[in-house]
Amino acid sequence: MTASQPNPFEILKSSILSRPRMMGTDGEQETHVFLIDFLSKHKLNPYSEEIEWSTAFMEGRKLLYAFMSLFVMLINLCLRLSSPWNSILPGVLAILSIITLVVGMKGLTDDKYQAVGKTFKGQNVLCDIEPQHKKDNTPVIYFTAHSDSISSKHPKLNTLAMLGMLLGFLITISLTLASTVLHWTSPQTAAIQTLTLIILISSMINLLCTAFVYTTKHVNSGPGAVDNGSGSAILLCLAAHFREHPLMNTRLKFIWCTAEEWGLYGSKGYVKAHREEIAAQRERSRLINVDMVGSELAYLKKYGFPFQKPLNKTLNTLIAQTASEAGIAARPFNSVIGSNSDHAPFHKEKVEVCFFLANKDSKIIHSPQDTIAKVKPEKLADAVSLIERLAEKIDVDWDK
Repeated sequence: MTASQPNPFEILKSSILSRPRMMGTDGEQETHVFLIDFLSKHKLNPYSEEIEWSTAFMEGRKLLYAFMSLFVMLINLCLRLSSPWNSILPGVLAILSIITLVVGMKGLTDDKYQAVGKTFKGQNVLCDIEPQHKKDNTPVIYFTAHSDSISSKHPKLNTLAMLGMLLGFLITISLTLASTVLHWTSPQTAAIQTLTLIILISSMINLLCTAFVYTTKHVNSGPGAVDNGSGSAILLCLAAHFREHPLMNTRLKFIWCTAEEWGLYGSKGYVKAHREEIAAQRERSRLINVDMVGSELAYLKKYGFPFQKPLNKTLNTLIAQTASEAGIAARPFNSVIGSNSDHAPFHKEKVEVCFFLANKDSKIIHSPQDTIAKVKPEKLADAVSLIERLAEKIDVDWDK
């Protein structure tokens, strides 16, 4: 980053990007105006694309939690029936609950529950930078960062409740299946009675946690400086840099995605509107998603459970090489979840993606603690420098 370039930390500190920006509030509108004004000032010809966003993902998730709790209650009731129903029905219900969980989670991911939520309008902000040498089938690099923020009324308690609910459900289902086996092999043993008591306690914990999660409200008290004012500021600096120094062969498309916190609606809306274009360029496109740079600069290497797989074929290798050459500390990490940000809809379309995320800062996001004080200026500067160099490497590697 040169002295004449915009400073990402100063942008973050002095703008709406370090203040609450929840969808449906004045902060959302102020953010849109700020992004358009900044990009216009730097002669980047910004434009907006309207998308629909909904509360369906949040409401659908709560509905799924409620169904899981209902299964737990029914399992406990069935354990108190006379033989053979007390061994048959709990096992059947446990299997049905697992199927419901898998199908329900897929439905949430695929936006199948629009009927349970309210739909609103939002706007992605975009700008394009053409390469110095235009030709047929010009490759493209997408840059994404979400511009909205969100907070929970009780963020720490809500996280603990969600973990307790999930743990309680898993314990209940596992012990129910074990109890069913024991009913068939060793009926009326002390072990069955003990398992039944443990299942009852686990069920009560699950119900309490579910009730808390179900009644938790989202509020506009989270400044969202790390998540994701940081990523939005970084993209602004990158766009300003490449406006003055366009790549030789690669078109750049910057997308400030809206409504990410409600279910990735901004990036999903973009992919839905441009699916044919994305498919045509699939082999000659890359995506760099920046979602949180705070106390560290880190990127997702592998994801999945129980077996993990690399997020991409080549980009993480390029990130590691580029960071090493530039003397920049960029930490790779692995995660169970790999589809929780705006790269996911592009990844689903087989575009090669990379994902920058300050994983260590996850404990303070979606809360009033996500402030500018949690952001290290040097990490933002490192992110800008690293991604500039990464894009330049991609630009010369297309035909290798």
